[in-house]
Amino acid sequence: MINQYEVPACIEDAIPALRKALHQFPATFHIYDTVSCFSEYTDQQLREQNFQVAATCLQVAGKLYERGNPVVKEAITRVFLPVLCSVPLTDAVSRIRLYGLIPDAIYPLYIQHQLIGNGNR
Repeated sequence: MINQYEVPACIEDAIPALRKALHQFPATFHIYDTVSCFSEYTDQQLREQNFQVAATCLQVAGKLYERGNPVVKEAITRVFLPVLCSVPLTDAVSRIRLYGLIPDAIYPLYIQHQLIGNGNR
């Protein structure tokens, strides 16, 4: 089980470009800051249609949710998913492409968040 102190290392191992950003604050002790930084980077990659890097980010998020302790899961649910859900999907091709990148571990949460965010309860 991945705890909140291991999250920065997990992200850095998969996405070396975030190493410097994650070390600008004591991320080891602030899971929400860590996940926020990671979320913003993922959002940027998706908006720039850098799908190869975005796919890696989404796989890491899925791994963190799947293997994380309750604190890590909560951070992914409260911080990462809202950012992911805010990515504009301008056409069917974009939607299909994004849906194909989201790992199974967080896909149901993504759909649930989309439904709640659109007022469908």
